[in-house]
Amino acid sequence: MNKVQIAEKLEKTLERLDPREIISLAYQEFGEHLVMTTAFGYSGIVLLSYVKDTLPQLPVYFIDTRFHFEETLKLAEKLKSEWKLNLIYLSTGFTENELKDKLGPKPYKTNPDWCCHYRKVEPLLDAFSEETVWLNSTRRDQSHTRSKTRAIEIDGRGQLKVNPLFNWTKDDCWNHIRKYDLPYNPLHDQFYPSIGCWPCTHPVDEGGSERDGRWAGSEKVECGLHLNGSRQTSQITTIPVKKFKGD
Repeated sequence: MNKVQIAEKLEKTLERLDPREIISLAYQEFGEHLVMTTAFGYSGIVLLSYVKDTLPQLPVYFIDTRFHFEETLKLAEKLKSEWKLNLIYLSTGFTENELKDKLGPKPYKTNPDWCCHYRKVEPLLDAFSEETVWLNSTRRDQSHTRSKTRAIEIDGRGQLKVNPLFNWTKDDCWNHIRKYDLPYNPLHDQFYPSIGCWPCTHPVDEGGSERDGRWAGSEKVECGLHLNGSRQTSQITTIPVKKFKGD
């Protein structure tokens, strides 16, 4: 059975289940091929709260771009310790000097697409195999580019993705966080609804869209992780990704 057939077989079942049940069924179907990614935003916290209770040994990938807010890094280590997460840090194999030679001294300003590619997209794709099934916290209401998110889908790279929060709203997530008194990034209380790298993340005025603070002032709306595209990108020379458990 190919990936399209698998997705079609499971979709109608998964879309009727709650996140905990989706995670459990995904593991029954895909076993050790199932992994999660998170940047420790509030949606990720919700999904992690289900994972820690349902599949505590599930590999959880966190992409260390070297530009995360200090608050994000502290939260990652806090939850790794307190929730006993199987947290695996991913990072580009390039040094900062090599990236500067390729992209210039401030690529997040002059070349944000390639900056995201080297720091985020490439490390994740290097960690994935063709068999990897990607558990993530993408929601339909996050942005127009995510409005058609499904419970299970295949992205443009051919990666099978499972989205347990596909039909959750922002309010659903925050109600869950408050109900269970879950820790979250304090930047959310400072009008940062979506948190990425500090040079490209800004607070959002009340009433603004969730991702308005990402790459503000530019046409860029996604880092490239969740966009359609090819697994192979020309003009890129890769070296092995750094993968470690942290200190």
